[in-house]
Amino acid sequence: MSVSSNLSKDKAILINPNLGHPLILNIDPKIKKREFEANLLFVSNSIDSKTFENRIRHQIKLVPILEYTWKLKYILEKERIARIKVEKKETFWSRIKQKFSRKKKINKTSLKTAENQKLKYNAEEKLKKIKPRVFRGDPILPVVMHSELAHITDIDNLNYDDYCSPPDYLAKNKFFGDLDKFYKVTIEFTITDEIFNFLKKFNYLMFDLVHEETNIGNRINYHSIVISKNSWENINIIHATDLHLAERNDRIYGIIKKWTKNLMEEKKKETKKEKESKSSIFKRLFKVIPKTSIEASEPLKKRLINPNNNFRNFIKLMNKKVLQNDLDFIVLTGDIIDFTILSKIPKDVRKILDFDYEQSNWRIFKEIILNLPQKKRRGVVSSEELLCPIFTIPGNHDYRPFHYDLRWGGIYRKIGLNANEAIALNDKLFANPITSITKSFRALKAYFLEINCSLDYSLKLGNNNFILLNSGSDSFKNLRDFLMGKPSVTGLSTKQIRFLENLINHKIDKDDNTFLFLHGPPINPKKTLNLFKRFEKSTDLLKSIDELKESLIRKIGKTLSKARIDLKYDVKFGTISSNWEKVVKFCKDYTTLTLSGHTHELKEFRLGDPEEEKSTVFQAPPFSLKKIENPAAIYYDLYSEMYKNYKEIQNNAPFVVQTPALGMGGFFNPKLAGGFREIVIRKKKLSSFKVLFLNR
Repeated sequence: MSVSSNLSKDKAILINPNLGHPLILNIDPKIKKREFEANLLFVSNSIDSKTFENRIRHQIKLVPILEYTWKLKYILEKERIARIKVEKKETFWSRIKQKFSRKKKINKTSLKTAENQKLKYNAEEKLKKIKPRVFRGDPILPVVMHSELAHITDIDNLNYDDYCSPPDYLAKNKFFGDLDKFYKVTIEFTITDEIFNFLKKFNYLMFDLVHEETNIGNRINYHSIVISKNSWENINIIHATDLHLAERNDRIYGIIKKWTKNLMEEKKKETKKEKESKSSIFKRLFKVIPKTSIEASEPLKKRLINPNNNFRNFIKLMNKKVLQNDLDFIVLTGDIIDFTILSKIPKDVRKILDFDYEQSNWRIFKEIILNLPQKKRRGVVSSEELLCPIFTIPGNHDYRPFHYDLRWGGIYRKIGLNANEAIALNDKLFANPITSITKSFRALKAYFLEINCSLDYSLKLGNNNFILLNSGSDSFKNLRDFLMGKPSVTGLSTKQIRFLENLINHKIDKDDNTFLFLHGPPINPKKTLNLFKRFEKSTDLLKSIDELKESLIRKIGKTLSKARIDLKYDVKFGTISSNWEKVVKFCKDYTTLTLSGHTHELKEFRLGDPEEEKSTVFQAPPFSLKKIENPAAIYYDLYSEMYKNYKEIQNNAPFVVQTPALGMGGFFNPKLAGGFREIVIRKKKLSSFKVLFLNR
């Protein structure tokens, strides 16, 4: 339920954990532990913690999310056991009566077969009715142990808590209206027999966190608490990026089909008029008919890429992995939505909306995740509710308030349209060229309220550190690149760098695997050579960066220094604009794998010491990330395919990779759409980070 449009006095809102930042609680594989404790973050206008605590004491519920086939089997098994108990209670005289009945004797075997078939039929009918929904189990009523004021703490403070330290931007921007007091609430709960039986089969169970607020109604933080049996020595993670979800994506197919139909009808009328006309032969012979989409080599249904459909199909694929206990969580690194306000909203209304959740594409994202009913449109595929936890960070598109023209920079090619179709689409969904290039922090308002109120956070599971950082909005330092659809992002702030330094000094151990997730890539080479490099020896002139692949340089017997792309190419093209050197330094010295998106391309890099000498970084604290002009030697290849096991990966790490967009394709390769990356950790070691595609 949205709360952004109904905030007033005497209220409280549960804001963390939430859909995009769930809390993972560990349980032993034998499920001996039944009691759990969790910390929640509320925002309220109550000035006294005791008053606040009394108000929420009986308002919190945890609702387990159960997989529908398991639940159905569980129900049928309970019915079978109950039926057996009833049969055992039959009296001796009832059996005698049945034996000497004058009615025809029925073969016991055939009777049993008929009963089984009836049960099977009933089960299939029940399955059809609930598919593809999930079951919400019986709610758990936790005990509120205590509450205390949670003071605003910046991420660079050592006392920063990833879940219960309210960020300063929430209060400064007054996203919660007059609610300005934050409370940390500790709850305890005990799992039920139903949950116990579910965890016997599955590796984890998710809960909806329900806050029953009298003045607002039920506030539900979906999928926000997870109980996991994983010891975190073996982990399966999916990295997906650049979903570009929008309400208009589901309208494009219908708009173009209607335009094509009208165009064909007009063409038929023109042809008929030409035949009836008495115009000269010369005019008929030399009449020019412009090419249209109806002359395209492929029908629209085959070539149109709907990012919303890609995400729906992605969810169905992920659910299959969940049922096979082959997936622990998903990380979504930005550009989750294409822009904020729905493109169908009239221009005069947009100005007064204040980025309300109900009128934003954040609602579309949440509805697809939960498989909530949406308006039926042509070309929209069916979906399911996601059965897997997700962790999110925003990208530059998530800061964009209004929709843009798909013709800019040839973006229409990314979704399989031609130029004429893009023109027809813009006639229906006209984009203002001024508002289209604006950015606003308030565009994230619904994201903070409904998805995830944390821009930067970390997660430690076993010996694995997962760090998620916001790389910011569009950077206008190079306006030409922005207008061509290849913008840089603002990058990391000084506070974020200090946050990394605190992790280095207090949380990251020497033998840890550290994974850094960003939207904007730390490394991205420009396609053209550095100007001065063009005038070097002709043997060094390159037609393509692929000629510098590390495997190729080694194969032809050249020294490894010849494979360094940082000596020949500008590797900061369309990357993070601020603190670039410090970020690359952190990636080189402390990470195993850095993952990003933004470019919609599949690119992978390996980092080495610029002097070709390995250095030990774990010496004596405190460590700091100093600015170095050339922080790493950078090599290029398809390393996720080259290295087949953890030993090869460990010996050649760290890697910095870009994952293709899930939502739409690249500028030069639209077929890259539907890409995502599978990260596999086995026996505490990174064993694979290959890219997969929905349609391959």
